[in-house]
Amino acid sequence: MNTRFRNRRGFAMITALWLVVAITVVALQFSFEAHERYMLGINAAERGVARAAVIGALALEQAQLERALRQTTRGSNAARLRSSDPWIDVDSTYTGPVDIDSIAVWVDAKPGGRRLNVNTMNEEQLKAFFGNLLKDVSVSDEIAQSIMDWRDADDQARVRGGERDSYLKDNRMVLPANAPFREVDDLLDVKGMTSEILEKARPYLRTYGNGTVNLNTADEPVLRAIPGMTDVILARILAMRANGGRIANISQVIPGAGGQQQQGGRGGQPPQLTAQQTLAQRVAQNSTVDTQDVELILTASAGPQALPARLSATITRNGTQTSITWRQW
Repeated sequence: MNTRFRNRRGFAMITALWLVVAITVVALQFSFEAHERYMLGINAAERGVARAAVIGALALEQAQLERALRQTTRGSNAARLRSSDPWIDVDSTYTGPVDIDSIAVWVDAKPGGRRLNVNTMNEEQLKAFFGNLLKDVSVSDEIAQSIMDWRDADDQARVRGGERDSYLKDNRMVLPANAPFREVDDLLDVKGMTSEILEKARPYLRTYGNGTVNLNTADEPVLRAIPGMTDVILARILAMRANGGRIANISQVIPGAGGQQQQGGRGGQPPQLTAQQTLAQRVAQNSTVDTQDVELILTASAGPQALPARLSATITRNGTQTSITWRQW
């Protein structure tokens, strides 16, 4: 009898212990889940605060850029230079921290017109850009035609390009979108492109903007992609910039571009452009001498462990007014 009682008592104790363990495990699980949800809530709230701070910083930057357009500066040569192009030094003037309601937002500002829009470049520009960058005509031709095939809406492949059938034949995982590129890194999926080539091209490309190149700020690989650009014109541009000068108009780098037009033919036809004027007109169609837009990257964090909020945006000028023409979180 005693033995049976002791067995029952031992079984009850073991059951009670298991019950205590089970309750403890469940309680810990609830505790962990509650803590996780609490942290998610905190992070979401902090991220919302950070995003609000970034939006506020963007509005502040836009107001300051617009104010610069309305100011008329006189005095030294440097002051007059800035007056002729109020956004020429945005990278040094507007880059840095901005406090928005006790939250520090870091702003990285760069003048636009220094990169090419891969979604608006024509085949000639693509060949010129990659040809000068890679020094390989064959590879550059293939990449240029493949990019055009990727962007256009049809499925008719160019001679050295590629459409859907070509990509399927090569067992590629990503097929041509028949649409503009969303990110520069998407170029890696294009036929003929390699990671090494993309690394060389990435600093000079973007997927937004009107594609107009600033002669005063763009690097040589970008300048070479301008239709009509020659070695002589490029040398004049780089020489003026190296000496601290600013190109105010095309005629400064294309002698004869501002001369009088040739007389027209019979029947009251309009005067004909000289060869230099035609060349200048072609270069001017795809370039500018003023900073027309500013690229901004704004980053903020509302807490030491919170994920940062990051916004990329482009502010474009129209006279003394500005507008945000592109933004992406």
